Amino acid sequence: MVVALEEAHRMKRGKREKLLHIEEFPDDEELVERIKQGDEKAFEILMTKHKRRVFMIAFHSTKNYEDAEDITQEVFFRAYRSIPSWEPRANFSTWLYKVTTNLCIDYHRARVRRRMESVDDEESKLPDLRAEDLASDPEKVTEENEIRRIINKAIEENLSGRQRDAFILYHYGGLQVKEVAEVLGVAEGTVKMHLFRAMTKLRKALKPLRDKGEI
Repeated sequence: MVVALEEAHRMKRGKREKLLHIEEFPDDEELVERIKQGDEKAFEILMTKHKRRVFMIAFHSTKNYEDAEDITQEVFFRAYRSIPSWEPRANFSTWLYKVTTNLCIDYHRARVRRRMESVDDEESKLPDLRAEDLASDPEKVTEENEIRRIINKAIEENLSGRQRDAFILYHYGGLQVKEVAEVLGVAEGTVKMHLFRAMTKLRKALKPLRDKGEI
């Protein structure tokens, strides 16, 4: 397990790896059975097979390399712990990506809470703004901070749990409707309905800002 988890942690910024085409790997079910029998190498192969997709989902969702790397490591840690009792009720990859997206959802919910808690702190800084921006245009920083607070608050206060999850997976996680449906365990039409209602609610909640051309 230690060797396998260290492999996940060795992904470096900008490093390119030669990856086999996914069809060149053994089937997930075969690898899982080998892992259950104590084959550590099988877990390394399983990680190599899926870690790029897991990392890209996490990175596209978080927009932060270190956070995506942490999520990727946690995904495979949970996978390793769960494999001994895992039963093939669904494709292993679907289960693995569901774990990934659930962790991304938790990440965004925690991030929204932190932003809302710190928005009144004049020392708080937006994570995607450079330090020189803060010094050169503090009024812009304050304005953008307020806009982001309003948007985050609108998401938290106006969307139901399912609408919020679908919205985050689709818009933050970059998943397709079909993938969102698999993760949430609902029909694709249900996902489309959640996304439509989420956008309708957000447009209504944010209309004052939109009318002013501020968002």
